[in-house]
Amino acid sequence: MGKVIGIIVVLVLALVMAIFTCKSKGNDLFKWIGIFIFIAFCFTWVLPYGSFQSGEFYEYGMNRLGLTDIPQLIYYSVYFCLTTVLYFLVIGGFYGVLTKTKGYKALVNKFAKFVSNKQLPVAIVLMILLITLTSIIKSTLVLLVFIPFLISVLLNAKFDKITTMGITFGSLLVGSISATYGTEGIYWFNNYASSEITVGIIHRLILGLIILVLFVSYNIWRILKMKKAKNKVAEVTDDPYEVEEAKGKVKTWPTIVIFALLFIFIILGYISWNANWGLDAFDRFHTWLTELPIGKDFTLFKYILGTASVAFGMMEISHMIVILIIASILAAVIGRLKPSEFANSFGEGMTKLIKPVTLYALTYMVFIVTYMTPFVATISDWAFGLTKKFNPFIALITALVSSIFHADLGYTSYLVSSVLTGKFASDFTLLHTIYVTTYGLVQVFVPVGGLLLFGLAYLKLDYKSWFKYIWLFALSVLLVLVIYVTIVAYAM
Repeated sequence: MGKVIGIIVVLVLALVMAIFTCKSKGNDLFKWIGIFIFIAFCFTWVLPYGSFQSGEFYEYGMNRLGLTDIPQLIYYSVYFCLTTVLYFLVIGGFYGVLTKTKGYKALVNKFAKFVSNKQLPVAIVLMILLITLTSIIKSTLVLLVFIPFLISVLLNAKFDKITTMGITFGSLLVGSISATYGTEGIYWFNNYASSEITVGIIHRLILGLIILVLFVSYNIWRILKMKKAKNKVAEVTDDPYEVEEAKGKVKTWPTIVIFALLFIFIILGYISWNANWGLDAFDRFHTWLTELPIGKDFTLFKYILGTASVAFGMMEISHMIVILIIASILAAVIGRLKPSEFANSFGEGMTKLIKPVTLYALTYMVFIVTYMTPFVATISDWAFGLTKKFNPFIALITALVSSIFHADLGYTSYLVSSVLTGKFASDFTLLHTIYVTTYGLVQVFVPVGGLLLFGLAYLKLDYKSWFKYIWLFALSVLLVLVIYVTIVAYAM
């Protein structure tokens, strides 16, 4: 009874904080993530922690976190996402350099003029492309390379900020709901559960198609509604990498080539060709290249690429950091920037992403709290124990709770996979689908998703605006999930 009372008290306090946050003016992103850090921190005081081992739950008692644990939480939060933070900053530096070149300015202006006359078809194509690519690419975040460019184009084409957020960051987030062969979340979930990528693939393909149609239809309705709106006040674009009108005739093809090469590299490097479809050509090519001797035994290409080099299809975020630095230097050379101009522009571009990066890192504090005191395992054991047989609705709620407190879907699998593949082995395919899709849904809707908060901070939007925009879509997806798992669990 004491645990229940404690949970209620914490949630009531969090609700009061949320109400005050909703009523407050100005940017509210730090307040929202602070509320969830507060909930996670307080739950360590009222909930014991434990773990699953070979499908059996072991409770270890209380591990209450205190004030002196806060520096540790901050340290480990940064530690867990340091590579990603560096990647974000390098993206900022890359665009800091690009915005100083005439070719990039002209490219943005030309695309914006084209898009302004074809808003609806362009929006549809972009959403379908981004959602589909996110669904199959190994790392969702690599597509972020193109998002600042797309945002500049859309804002210059007179899209409002919230629709721009939806088309760009929103599409990446929706793609994670309908993950098929891609996203780092599903990779690590399968890794800890010792399952193949094909587990639940039919379910994810069906749900992915439904969710894609829902999201595209929702935004078509919104764009048409915005076009019909009268007396619309022009809003401030708040584009961190806003460009001026390029004067005179400027060649845009060098900038197009840079983007094209980045796109090709991402497609080749971040789709798991061998793991997903057994295509080992890139693995064999990498082995041949790194073992190719120059002279007697001097493997030049191996030394140039470094010890962390891998074949296409196995790339990590760290590899993209190197590629973006090279692309930045190339853009500076093409744009005839002096070394000092390049350094200053790269640095200025990085500083523009300090706030989004900080918010992204803070989301890991919620995760680190539950990592140091795994009370989610206790909640999961209690929920699983409510019924002897598999219940899809209990599984759905448990997956939602896990996703709110875990920034990492892989850690959820590490925590509960032994019971999912043991006690509920016969229903694991559906459970796999439930955990993957609900994790994506939470990232879209709840202000604990790192990419969501990054995007809102990037466009200087508050969470209230996003909530008003996304709640109907999120509710629709939840209803689809409930209906779908009901049919699969009880009618098939």
